[in-house]
Amino acid sequence: MKKDYQLFRRTTPTWVRLALASGFAIVLMVADGKARRLEPLRNVVGAALGLVQQPLQTVQSWVGDTFNHAYDLQSLALDNQKLTATNQEQAARITQLMQYERDNDALRAQLDLKTKLITPTIAARVLYQVVDPYARKLVLNKGSNDGIISGQPVITAQGLLGQITDVTPLTSELTLVLDTKMTVPVQLQNDPNVRGFISGHTNEGLLSLRFFSAEVPLKVDDVLVTSGKDGLYPEHLAVGRVSQIESAAENGQSSITVVPTAEGMSARYVLVLQVADVTNMAKRSKLQTEQVEQDAMPDTLGSRARAQAQEKQQAQGKK
Repeated sequence: MKKDYQLFRRTTPTWVRLALASGFAIVLMVADGKARRLEPLRNVVGAALGLVQQPLQTVQSWVGDTFNHAYDLQSLALDNQKLTATNQEQAARITQLMQYERDNDALRAQLDLKTKLITPTIAARVLYQVVDPYARKLVLNKGSNDGIISGQPVITAQGLLGQITDVTPLTSELTLVLDTKMTVPVQLQNDPNVRGFISGHTNEGLLSLRFFSAEVPLKVDDVLVTSGKDGLYPEHLAVGRVSQIESAAENGQSSITVVPTAEGMSARYVLVLQVADVTNMAKRSKLQTEQVEQDAMPDTLGSRARAQAQEKQQAQGKK
């Protein structure tokens, strides 16, 4: 059997391979010498290697750019996430600061109002809204332990907000004037002789004016304030501003829509008026309201239209 004597087989010692490689290098150096006899060979080998090296460098550059691009995209994505989180945090802080500013303005206005009022007041904060689609009620953080009594009026710096309708030792329930079951006696700010009753409108956030005592030239933007005639609500508390007046129908009823001056369901801080003898005053106010509502043909802004309609019917009957 013929033996295999390959030079670089694994059995060849390392020092032998090193000696042979070194000797071959020395021979090439001597052969090239100063005459550079191997220059043509060097050029041929360099050109051949250049043909291989250039594509490899192109591939290396493309792979490197691809990895760098992917790394940059990942870095940009991480930076974008950090900036988005920071932006959201700053937006939340700005919103909170704006709310603090609004609360501060509301508290300043409330403090200024409290110093101007003659009637003693109790400051309270709104805890939450009552979940009832048919009622407009808020729950306050003050109750009977703090001197709150059912029937007391509640106001803000903008005007009348509502009335306390239920009390517990620690909390109280506020029914807003926006509630359709609430009725408040009012008058025109520029003419105290013109009075009526205002209650919640069927449309959300509005009030309805009715049962005026006489024919008056009511106009849009006229301001309505409490009349104080029932003894429960102090007079001259802003209630609303006339926003729409519809023509009276044949029954003489005019539809008058009023925008409330107080902020309603969005109120946060309120003043509860400690009206003297509030229980009897609340009963009196309710009795007056019931008497007016029982009047089948009350004097309204459409009284003239009703009279004209009756005259027209009588004329047609004679014919």
